[in-house]
Amino acid sequence: MDATTPATLRLTVGAATTTLALDAPADAPRRWDWPLGHATLWPTRPGGPSPVMIENAIQGVEDRIETMARQVPAGARLVASAATLAPLRREGAIAGLQQGAIALAQIEREYQSLAARSMGAPSARAQVFDHPSGDALVLILRECLHHLGLDAVHLQD
Repeated sequence: MDATTPATLRLTVGAATTTLALDAPADAPRRWDWPLGHATLWPTRPGGPSPVMIENAIQGVEDRIETMARQVPAGARLVASAATLAPLRREGAIAGLQQGAIALAQIEREYQSLAARSMGAPSARAQVFDHPSGDALVLILRECLHHLGLDAVHLQD
């Protein structure tokens, strides 16, 4: 990686763990393994997580991000594989994927839908993913993008 190449932050979210691996010019690679994943943020239940479950999950993810945020250089690019992004499928297609990326604004819309569903809003009931782990992935992506100052998650080449 040469000095003009932006840093790449690779995100892998599994059922019980989340891994971020940073490749930055002129720096040794770094890796963070978090003991949380899309099946451990909150218990699976009909209708999705409650507002309290969401708040607790946010705090857990934010606590992990705090330990690494200063080590991620400005301009870094967040990338994830199709397998990592698969829980965001709706009717077979990854929701919000445009030109190989999902913008922060789209992730925010998905998060707002999650929050509305947790409050019982009838208008948000139709906005569910094909797999229940999509909600947890949205929360992890939102917190990473927001707290690391990133604008999108890119589909890994």
